[in-house]
Amino acid sequence: MLQNFRARSSLKRLALLLPVSLLGVMLAGCTTYNGYPTLPPDPTSTVAASSTPTQAPRPTLAEPPTATPRPSLPAVPGGLQVTKGDVLKTAFQDLLDNYFQPISSADIYEVGLRSIEVGLQKSGIDPQAKVQLPQFTDKDDANWSLFLQAYSLVLAKYQGKVTEDQLETFALSGATSSLQDCETTYYPATIAQSYFAQRTGQASIVGIGINLQSGTATNGNVHLVVRAITGSPAEKAGLKMGDQILAIDGQDLSSKTGDQVIQLLQGTRQAGSKVSLTIHRANSASTQSIDITRDTFQVPPMERATINSNIAYIRFNQFPLATQNQSGTLTNTIMTWINDFEKAGVTGYVLDLRGNSQGSITLVQNVLSYFMSGDELVYLNGSRQDQNNQHIYGPFPMPSVSNIKAINKPVSVLVDSGTSGEAEIMAYAIQHAKRGALVGDATAGCLNASSPIGLDDNSLLNITLYRAISDPQKPESIIPGVEPDQPDGLDLQQLSQGNDSQLDAAIKALTK
Repeated sequence: MLQNFRARSSLKRLALLLPVSLLGVMLAGCTTYNGYPTLPPDPTSTVAASSTPTQAPRPTLAEPPTATPRPSLPAVPGGLQVTKGDVLKTAFQDLLDNYFQPISSADIYEVGLRSIEVGLQKSGIDPQAKVQLPQFTDKDDANWSLFLQAYSLVLAKYQGKVTEDQLETFALSGATSSLQDCETTYYPATIAQSYFAQRTGQASIVGIGINLQSGTATNGNVHLVVRAITGSPAEKAGLKMGDQILAIDGQDLSSKTGDQVIQLLQGTRQAGSKVSLTIHRANSASTQSIDITRDTFQVPPMERATINSNIAYIRFNQFPLATQNQSGTLTNTIMTWINDFEKAGVTGYVLDLRGNSQGSITLVQNVLSYFMSGDELVYLNGSRQDQNNQHIYGPFPMPSVSNIKAINKPVSVLVDSGTSGEAEIMAYAIQHAKRGALVGDATAGCLNASSPIGLDDNSLLNITLYRAISDPQKPESIIPGVEPDQPDGLDLQQLSQGNDSQLDAAIKALTK
């Protein structure tokens, strides 16, 4: 549980996580958020184009009151039924109340309306669509009323041609993507539940369950198993790290791209369907066939092992959001593992954060507290509530948990381009404090802590609550990503021999 680090009590409607492909290369990475809203080119996009952090004044999207006034909006036709008004009001208010830095209601409502216009155009509903914009004010309530009036006029004009679900998606996708934030995203009801299940570690996945690394050799493309997910059909069938997949159902893969191989492995994504792999295993003189039945499996949030009888290895696949009881179970598991490792006399810890994106900042704080102590594990920029329940914005430190005693043993951390969100904050905190070496590839550049909020129509907003910064005196000191202390890309030659070169480097780093 967070101590001296106030959690957002207003986030009562918890909901979801970015879908993670378990059959493929790691997350391509998030764009770096610079904190300034822009009009989105496409209201359905969820990730804005990358931009360079700047200290320029925040721009105003809505025309200021001193500009030439816009014409008043006409009256809404009588008898019009608006069913999404409450949902939209709640969603925009959640953004205004919970986003890590202040948002102008005039700005965000105007972006919502302009995004509806772009959505109508790009969807083909009306390529010449024009949404009349109202004269927004500096009053939040008045601006909501103006937005709703303009929205209602659009609904009246296009009755029978557009649904309110479409208009909601246009408005909220555009509003969230305009913030150029790698985490703040709108999820329509059609995908929200899936996202939430993954964010909370409850997702059931249909497939064979491997991570795949593809590369090029003199005789064509090679496709190697990085790992078979614990409990997956691939693991049960005997696939191992370093296995080279030569063919799928008889199709040679030497000319196939990694994405094409993933599609063949996924097939129809039907549980019970079968796939036959032709593989070559290190130190084997011949190929072999392995038949796998696709099935449903879940990815464990954490895994542990002891390496060389004295190195503790913990892989954090995810820091799942959880209820208080579930969170307590996870933190107790971590405590038990640490105690077991210490009783066994391990001499160092390797923490594997590769592919870990999004999660729970509370769990990260707990894990960090086993390896670091103090009042300033990392500085975050965000909003909190003062004694009068008023929002205040600015930097604040995240302390270690007072009842956890930090371990004073060497630590190394494995990262890659899929290390993002809360896991990326953890990696940065360890590196910044010089507590341990980071090994692997550069991280995603998205050091945000976010939380999903469910809406009454089963759609969802994921909102950035906090952003890690490098200088507590400069809220704008955005961290563009974390470069490893020891850059070490995954060596395909070593992988083909069943060796994880990055893990080997992390173990060596413990003795430096």
